Amino acid sequence: MKIFKVKIIKLINSKLFIGLCLLIIFTPAIFSKPLNNSLPHGWSKIKKMSDIETINKKCEFDHSLDYTNSDIENFQKKCPLEFISNSNILENIKKEDSVAEKKIYLYQSDKFSLFLVEKNIKVPYFDTYYESPTIILFLEKDGQIVDQLTVSWHRTGEFGFTDELSYYIDKKFNIFIINHGVNEEGDWLFLWAHYKIDFKQNKFKAIKIKTNREQINFPDNLIVYSKPYYNENSGKLCLEEELDTECNEPNTYTYYLNEVKKNTTLLVKKSKTSKNFFPLFKKKLDQACITMPNFDNNNDVILPYFKYLYLCEVNGLKQELIRIEKELGKK
Repeated sequence: MKIFKVKIIKLINSKLFIGLCLLIIFTPAIFSKPLNNSLPHGWSKIKKMSDIETINKKCEFDHSLDYTNSDIENFQKKCPLEFISNSNILENIKKEDSVAEKKIYLYQSDKFSLFLVEKNIKVPYFDTYYESPTIILFLEKDGQIVDQLTVSWHRTGEFGFTDELSYYIDKKFNIFIINHGVNEEGDWLFLWAHYKIDFKQNKFKAIKIKTNREQINFPDNLIVYSKPYYNENSGKLCLEEELDTECNEPNTYTYYLNEVKKNTTLLVKKSKTSKNFFPLFKKKLDQACITMPNFDNNNDVILPYFKYLYLCEVNGLKQELIRIEKELGKK
């Protein structure tokens, strides 16, 4: 009996026993089931729509021409953007009345909550015949809203052409957003974005954004794809005629980027050093210029976001080019 008691006392004092007790105590908190979980939610095929150029080619369709029913059916099968609509995805989800709007909860737990709110936001620059409410995703912690992200809108303009934002949220809280619509040339896809929730900072965090011209890998990598029609002379022309409609931010950026690369290589050779400082400079510049895109209707719609991004990048490249040219003058 004494031997048995001694063994019990040793077990109680052991680290294994303490660890098992802690596991039993905290297991319900760690693995507790959410109070409400409506995830995944939205249109799942959005997740795989990052190949924008290929999708746009599949969705070319001249609406000014006459087509047979067979032609239309073939187009609808080929184009992955057909039949995307946010009009019915909010059905069968728990809604709670608040003072001025309805919260549509997608996920609730004792740690955090995700809910959607529909808001009637009039966009002054877009003349619409029809405009559905803008849908905003909110992140809530301890009863307080800590962040928000615009995830959906649908605007129909002249001739039935549209501008839309659609989304998908999976079970692991990955958020995928696309900006797409319809014009006279068919369905178009402009942007694909991937977000996650940063639980340490309680914020929505952008992971990657792609257009047919740019890719942003957050937080410090901007890639601008070269186009076949771009050449150095067109870049120089943009510097002389900034108001020319053919001049756009990617062309100006590409010109200065190539100039900085070229002059950095020349400086490395003249300095007789093997270390090229351009990659580090580029990473720091991208980190300074890339900001979190919310695409808020009021102050951060999609196109201005890229305009400000290029403005920051080009200014940084100009300053670096001036610095390198001064260094080269000393050699």
